[in-house]
Amino acid sequence: MSYYLTDKIYINDSKMYYEDGDQNQKEVKKYNWHRILNEYGWEKLPKKWISKLNKYSETSGKNSQYGLLDCEHDGDCFFHCISSSLNEKYNYTTIYDSNDIRELISDSITDDQFETLLTTYRIMKDANDFDECWDPYKIETKEDFQRELVESGHNYWGDYLLLQILISLLEVNIFILTSNSESNEYSIYNTLNEYNYDYDTICLLYEDECHFKLIGYFDGDRMISYFTNKTLPIEIKKLYNILR
Repeated sequence: MSYYLTDKIYINDSKMYYEDGDQNQKEVKKYNWHRILNEYGWEKLPKKWISKLNKYSETSGKNSQYGLLDCEHDGDCFFHCISSSLNEKYNYTTIYDSNDIRELISDSITDDQFETLLTTYRIMKDANDFDECWDPYKIETKEDFQRELVESGHNYWGDYLLLQILISLLEVNIFILTSNSESNEYSIYNTLNEYNYDYDTICLLYEDECHFKLIGYFDGDRMISYFTNKTLPIEIKKLYNILR
């Protein structure tokens, strides 16, 4: 069964293909993935991150296989990234969108989690460290909070508090690389979670302290953004020191 990402790019039997101008079907390869998949939105990682990862590489290929999917600047970028990765996990037989991820998190929140979240957000607001549109002091019940959370757009962004809930809910590792074009700093974001070898992994780039993008890796057949421990690239494992 084929799944079309665009009108010309599709996945069939875990391989990516594209139709050229003459309607010929061709495979996406390591040397051309960045040119072909750019139509879907995949671009290369920032050069500094490519250089960092190349230091851990066991191959000498000139074309980096790491891709970056920009999932829109609409306030839902974190949730878009997670939904895109999950769609791949389920081979596009189940299709999630950003609203689905918001609702998954919202439906899972316990009374204890609600109290902790609300207290934390109020402390942040008191410290002038709260930049979202909703007001935690106007929240009286868990249902009030859930209504704010499921509202798409810039009202409630994905943050480190929701990240912790999502890791537990989906039983997935989430790795976050950061890039800051102003300070020229590129580092690992500490999620305060140890790598779980029994979980799968999603990798994100947090750009300029305001925007999430999804990280993928072209393995020769297709772009992967939902990794098992087996498919997680060696460079990422070395970067996070999780080799066994």
